[in-house]
Amino acid sequence: MIISMQGDWNVKVKAKSASYPQRFVVIGADTGNGIHPGTVGTTVNVTGDQWAIAIQNDPGGGYQQSDTKIKFPKTIGGNHSFEILSNDAGGDSDFNDLVLECSTPVNINDFLIYGHVSMYSGRCLFNPCWRGPFVIDTYVGLLEALKNNKIKKYIEKIYPERIPEDIGPFPPDPAPFKPMVIDLKGEATAPKTELLYQKLENPDLLSKKKVKEKASEFAATNYKLINTRKREVSLVDTSRVQDLKLVKAIEGLYFRCNTEPANNITLTFEEYDRTAAELAGDAYTGEGNRRLLGDTITDMNGNYIFRFSFDMTFPGIEDSSDQAPGENINVVAYPDVIVKVTSLAPNTILYESAPYYNIPNKKRINLCLPKSQIQPSSACFNGNLIGSLGNVFIGGNQNTTASFFPSQLHRNGFNNDLEPSGKISVNSSLAGFKIDCAAWGGTIDMTGCMYDVSKTATQNKIKWYTIRIKRSGTIPWVFVSQNYKHPRYSKRNLPNYNGDDVGPFYSQLLKVDGGPAVSVPAYKNIQREMNVDHIDWVPDKIGRYMQLRTSIYDKVQGETKPGTFYVRVDGYDSNGNPVANATDMVALYIHNKPLNFNLSALTFADSSIVNAGCGLYRLEDYELNTEINFNFRANDPYGFVDSYALTMSRCPGPMIGLRVNEPSPPLSDTVSGDTILSSGNASGNQPHACAGYSGTLQEFSDAGLINVGIQPALTEGGWIKADEYFTRLSFHLTARKRVTNGYNSGLSSLYQAHRGILMERINLPTP
Repeated sequence: MIISMQGDWNVKVKAKSASYPQRFVVIGADTGNGIHPGTVGTTVNVTGDQWAIAIQNDPGGGYQQSDTKIKFPKTIGGNHSFEILSNDAGGDSDFNDLVLECSTPVNINDFLIYGHVSMYSGRCLFNPCWRGPFVIDTYVGLLEALKNNKIKKYIEKIYPERIPEDIGPFPPDPAPFKPMVIDLKGEATAPKTELLYQKLENPDLLSKKKVKEKASEFAATNYKLINTRKREVSLVDTSRVQDLKLVKAIEGLYFRCNTEPANNITLTFEEYDRTAAELAGDAYTGEGNRRLLGDTITDMNGNYIFRFSFDMTFPGIEDSSDQAPGENINVVAYPDVIVKVTSLAPNTILYESAPYYNIPNKKRINLCLPKSQIQPSSACFNGNLIGSLGNVFIGGNQNTTASFFPSQLHRNGFNNDLEPSGKISVNSSLAGFKIDCAAWGGTIDMTGCMYDVSKTATQNKIKWYTIRIKRSGTIPWVFVSQNYKHPRYSKRNLPNYNGDDVGPFYSQLLKVDGGPAVSVPAYKNIQREMNVDHIDWVPDKIGRYMQLRTSIYDKVQGETKPGTFYVRVDGYDSNGNPVANATDMVALYIHNKPLNFNLSALTFADSSIVNAGCGLYRLEDYELNTEINFNFRANDPYGFVDSYALTMSRCPGPMIGLRVNEPSPPLSDTVSGDTILSSGNASGNQPHACAGYSGTLQEFSDAGLINVGIQPALTEGGWIKADEYFTRLSFHLTARKRVTNGYNSGLSSLYQAHRGILMERINLPTP
């Protein structure tokens, strides 16, 4: 795998213990790019802001990537240095086949952050890497923490705006979730540390450096540390007394978490300037100014090293209280740093850490990322071409013959079930949701194995791939020709950069289905390019090869029409020949059509009742039992209604009993206090038995609007009771559709409509 680097480094082959030929490749640098021999003693000076290095070995079929991992840096003799260890395709796993040593001079304005990154899951309410201050960094963690009264009272005090107003069955999941920091020790109010350096006047100093070592104006050997001070005066007394009961309450919620290495994760670092309110003791908000510092990628074990030059060096600044005027003084301030993980879209933040305050020039920071918010990438071993759709793993055997037989289309595995009809039932906890018998819709991330690391580079022949789609019952295939991009690491900081084109390309002629070579929309296999051609594609989501916009393909004469579609992926070699066993095909039931959903206004059957406007009707005593009419529907003729409910309420309460004049049946009279007039759900649908549920169409055997006529029950005495002069009657219709893109809850957003009617008695009751 690729190791990301920042700044200028001297790269040297320190050791080799391998029978296979070895080499290393530098990409994306200003100087030092190219292939370099894996011979002990080979040295390359590399310069550049962001670049990468890879170690390769040749087991006989061509050079391929070696597994690599880093050792944490050491500082010896005025230099930072660390080692990159590699393991080739041989039978051992000793990671000594080729060892690189990377070194750079210690500079007064350089900062080196390193550590281990884990993903955590399970019963974690607080981030397990923070034990003071305490950090809540997920919405689920917040909801659980609010169940503890001591913690809830404290959060209500420091974060009143973050308390959810209604914690219902479908809570929002904001992205990103800004961390909530319970800072009982006052770290955020601590002033920043400044180091005052005096430049040494020694013209012979630089000449004593090794010839191959790049000289730096700010090398620590050129300076003398003369003082340490606080740049800002804290606005509050930081020696606050901790709430021991609160600390104990929080500590008691540090349950054992499940953790795993976060390998191949791109980390983005920002400098954070605390707001005046935060310095004064207010809670962390994340609203301070920020400055991008750069990025790095974790290795196979989740370890990382990140180097940056924090631009807080100001030549000529003097401290009059300690130094004489005219002395050459440089001041370096310790920064506050935030770490983020973003998706391929640069403005989409998956995770953001709380600030790490007052970072010294060299600091170990272990990071814990909530697994629920991070989608890690990993190498594939013998995986299917269609391995997952969104977060839904697709099990079963790869359909290498593109067979339409139900036995080949049925993909049951990983606790998920994709039926030959294309309906999906998700029961795996890895998906983050559960649903039975759902359709597919929206944009679907297609992920799969196009480069098998268990094979040699020569055996991994897929150079190009195509994606085809067709509706069941039709003959012609339609080639997918959507533009798809993926970013390259060396271009990450370019303005407005979204990625390089993966396709489609038309220049390469392909022998589709073994026929003559033709020009069709084709996509580059960037998994192979990263592993074999050493192109610095960002490893995050490298397994994703298409974001399929299903709404492009489900039209019949311009109208959206749901149905079963077959999606086929084929791989081709560099000569355009089909690669053996490089075909996969699945069925997807695509449904982008909204539910038929309506709730009409409430009106009186007697049009002579006075309508005073604004929904207010004025009734005589003899009109108090007049029938009210309305109509509604919540149906899907394709059978993907999950549930619907027509509820009612009255003010003043409770809801009165009703006589249902129509449709009766299936509707029946209600009694006082009832709040549901009609409802239904798809509870009868189960995997392998997806009969479907069409909502009101199924309940009333009517695809149209359901006309309703209601009157007060005889025992109620009318819409307005004897001791009342005013009432409000309300009806609320809700519904959900079973549809997923592999990421949502398996349900659509909530369909909802509300109607009400106001009634006033003209003849006021006698006091």
